Amino acid sequence: MTVPVALPDPALSPVFVHSGWRCSSTYVWSRFRALPGVRAYYEPWHEQLAGLTPERIARETPRASGLRHPGDDVPYLAEFADLLAPGGGVAGYQQRFALDDYFMPEGRQDAAQTAYVAGLVGHAQAAGQTPVLACCRTLGRIGWLRRRFGGFHVVLIRDPLQQWLSFHSLRKRPRPTYFELCQYVLLSEASDAEPLARRLGLPAPKGGALAQRIAAVRRRLKRAPAKTSFTAFLAIYLLSYLKALPQADLVIDVDRLGQDPDYAARIGQALRVGCGLAPDFSDCRTPAAHAEVPAAAYRRISRQVIDALEARPALAAPGPAALLFAKLSKAMADAPEPPASLRRRLADRIWEMLEALAPRRRRRARI
Repeated sequence: MTVPVALPDPALSPVFVHSGWRCSSTYVWSRFRALPGVRAYYEPWHEQLAGLTPERIARETPRASGLRHPGDDVPYLAEFADLLAPGGGVAGYQQRFALDDYFMPEGRQDAAQTAYVAGLVGHAQAAGQTPVLACCRTLGRIGWLRRRFGGFHVVLIRDPLQQWLSFHSLRKRPRPTYFELCQYVLLSEASDAEPLARRLGLPAPKGGALAQRIAAVRRRLKRAPAKTSFTAFLAIYLLSYLKALPQADLVIDVDRLGQDPDYAARIGQALRVGCGLAPDFSDCRTPAAHAEVPAAAYRRISRQVIDALEARPALAAPGPAALLFAKLSKAMADAPEPPASLRRRLADRIWEMLEALAPRRRRRARI
């Protein structure tokens, strides 16, 4: 099947919504989707598009997902229905697009991926619609996309601890979720984090299909403790936002979006000015903070990750990274400290006893 590609229409310039997993991207996408004259593609880099069928489109709905997404029975992927190739899968899509080259250098040439994205954009424009592409797999390639397609780029950011806890809360048995596994895959292949990846025991990247790489990290880390999962998550979180924030036309703090109606209204106005679309966020509600927090030394882990990535100068620099630093600082200030170990408690008790004896020793010294 040949996807129709229209010449770029400035009035229908694409909008890209970039986020991490469990960062309210589905909600934000759904608000764009509700606008007339918009064709909003859901997760257009997701690996499942390689084998997408009409039956699967009908089956994949928010109600059936178990992921606490907004919406009921309207399929997530309905916008792809008329883009399917005869043998299945979305025309032009290759599974490697999902996580391969997640941190895509701006200058890298990828004719197939360029043609695929151009096909989605052109298909919407040919129908007189504004294309909106919302995905959890593009934070690291926002510069690559901007260079080739222009458009308006929105970045969503969330409290990192609450975002990771959303991953962790969906675990079945002591095994990691899909979201955690993807962080391991990305970290194992990130050139800027190789020492950290090796320290966590991640398998060396060997190429091959994404399913094989996910299976490899599952075998190695299916019973990894919370501290390992959080370490991998935070490394990808920092690397992703350090790439994405300087390229964003608008950054949306999704924690504020559901708590501050005035902020939500200002974001709507900024979108109207920036890209001509004004989604309604008045019904946004920030989920309650996760009550169950696995024991881990979150503050110490954050310092170790920052040092391993040599990210202190970037985080301390003025400009776009200031929001990232503020998010991380607040999250770590609110993070619970783990119970002290038996050795630490014993040492503290001995110290208290010595302090209690100190006045007596001082009195004897005076006599």
